[in-house]
Amino acid sequence: MADFVTGSNNDPFAVTGQDTSGTRKQIAQYAIAQAATYMQNNQNDQAIGAFKKALALDPQNATAYNYIGQIYLSQGKNADAIKAYKQLVRIQSNLSIADNSSSAPSEESAHISLGNAYLQDKQYTASEKEFKTAGNLDPQNPLPPYTLGLQYANTNRLPEAETQLLKVKKISPNDGNVYYALGMVYNKQGRSEEAAASLEKALTLKPGLSAANYELGVAYDALGRTEDARNQLSILQSSSDTANTLNLQTLLNKPGMSYMDDKKSGGFSDYLGPGVPLWMLDPTLLTKPGSTKTFSITIGFNTAMDAASVTNTQNWSISRANGPGGGYYNNTMPLTSKDVALPGNPLSVSYNSVTQEATLMFSLNQNSSGDAVIDQSHIVFKFNGTDALGRSMDTSANEIDGNSIVPF
Repeated sequence: MADFVTGSNNDPFAVTGQDTSGTRKQIAQYAIAQAATYMQNNQNDQAIGAFKKALALDPQNATAYNYIGQIYLSQGKNADAIKAYKQLVRIQSNLSIADNSSSAPSEESAHISLGNAYLQDKQYTASEKEFKTAGNLDPQNPLPPYTLGLQYANTNRLPEAETQLLKVKKISPNDGNVYYALGMVYNKQGRSEEAAASLEKALTLKPGLSAANYELGVAYDALGRTEDARNQLSILQSSSDTANTLNLQTLLNKPGMSYMDDKKSGGFSDYLGPGVPLWMLDPTLLTKPGSTKTFSITIGFNTAMDAASVTNTQNWSISRANGPGGGYYNNTMPLTSKDVALPGNPLSVSYNSVTQEATLMFSLNQNSSGDAVIDQSHIVFKFNGTDALGRSMDTSANEIDGNSIVPF
């Protein structure tokens, strides 16, 4: 007598109508084995068909629903994956029908899988519920709170993210992933010292975790540890993580000033030092007490700038140099009543997007005695705006004066 595998036409499905329940389950297992072969050959649609055949024979087969969900999720068919995982949860959470075979996922794993499907579909309330349920089923499993912590981090629920990740840290104190995730959260919160410490620990436990190298570079940059941040960039550049490499490179290559040009200033000369009579800047207009003249300075940037930011005069300041970068006004000699008063901001600013140059207009006033003096080389022009990508200025290159020649 032919058995169910080797009978007529070698088709085990041909006799399902007359099989007992046990035999139907055996045929279902054959279908699952067939589906596994399809999956190995990347024939996912055929695999789903075989899994559905298995379910027609054994409707409570958790393994089939689990793999159907995995395939749909990999194909971006989130709604179909959610339907499959809902069935998986329904079966595994019911003791009377639960699939206890060795290949079937546990009830806890079923909730995690459904949570991941909801998460991929951006149904955050539903995914949160599933991860919490999974965590309650097995409080010592780090995966539910870890995934929930990442969800909270990515939806800017940062205090809740930290709470979940600290819970994982207690469960798995030697897992580099949790230290990385905590570092990412601390970076988002602006807690750069804690971020750096956590990320350094992450890379000690899990060398080669490029996402941690990126976050560590971000933390170092926020702490002003520019060289350390660039070391992290070098590590990333030798890895295959092009996305994080580009992101850190963009962060570190901040906008800055490149040069200052006074050739068309109208008489302002950035190389003349202390004690220059103001009238020498324009003997025609500035000899009379109380007279005024408007000058200009052109400043070049190393990248395309945000025009609205550059032309906002409140983003600029004009001041006397008082530090090692720009030197010291009057070469540290005290100010006198003759020293010209400086405007705090320019009158106006224009921006040339082709040359990436800003031209600042500012006025200087002769005093009531007609004997004002000025130290043009130590007048600092500072910009605190943003570039075309919305990045803030490099604080080591957002000021310039004639003494410095280069930005500081």
